[in-house]
Amino acid sequence: MTKTLIFIALLLSLLYFRTFTWLINVWLTDPYYSHGFLIPIISGAIAWIIIRKHNKESEFEPEPFKHGIFIFAFGLLLYTVGYIKLFPFLSALSFLFTASGLILYFYGKPLMRSFLFPVSFLIFAIPLPLSILKKVTFVLQSFSVRYSTSIIELVGIPVERIGAEIHLQNAAFIIGLPCSGMNTLISLLAMAAILIYVLRCHTSKKAVLFCAAVPIAIGANIFRIVAILLVANTYGAEAAMKFFHTFSSPFLIITAFIFLILVSITIGCKVKR
Repeated sequence: MTKTLIFIALLLSLLYFRTFTWLINVWLTDPYYSHGFLIPIISGAIAWIIIRKHNKESEFEPEPFKHGIFIFAFGLLLYTVGYIKLFPFLSALSFLFTASGLILYFYGKPLMRSFLFPVSFLIFAIPLPLSILKKVTFVLQSFSVRYSTSIIELVGIPVERIGAEIHLQNAAFIIGLPCSGMNTLISLLAMAAILIYVLRCHTSKKAVLFCAAVPIAIGANIFRIVAILLVANTYGAEAAMKFFHTFSSPFLIITAFIFLILVSITIGCKVKR
């Protein structure tokens, strides 16, 4: 069986070579998916831990599930459609089905249940289609500009909003698509998935926690824009952009993740032992 698996792995590597090349290129060039390299590393680490756990607990006996071949075939179908239609997202997505089908076919349902998270987690490394990404980013941009401007008005600072531009008395900012919060949202959803995996609570609570990542990410980005505007109003646009703009990005992710942890504690989730 080992030789068969090595042969299949080599065939899949050749088959998905163009898809993997596309993914690496996107990870290197698209700021929304610069975290892409981390996803397969994290997924592989979790899979390795699962394998070690299985080996320690008992002598693992494969329980092949022959119907897994249909999931594998469905994955190949998706890949073929993506290849013909020049739709790399579909080709990349198909890998999740081909990998799952192979695990089921050779090792059975018990191991597939254990590998469900590391395989599914790979979806965070697959860039959304550009048309969908642009629409979501534009909505987030409009939302962030509107509400950050409203907050600045509430604290009594004169401000004017013109489209994606925010004008203060001594400075003006264009809230571009990279500042829409999309990067934060994608990263926080991936972090939420990991957090859910290590927590022990009811599935409904896990769903609430995952969904909570969306308003937390949006709120954190609005807070970041407001903070930059406040710094600009007090110390000038140069101080806001040169120092605070750079410093606020990692601080934003850390703060958002802390809020996510607080939500998990509030709803009664605990770390698995």
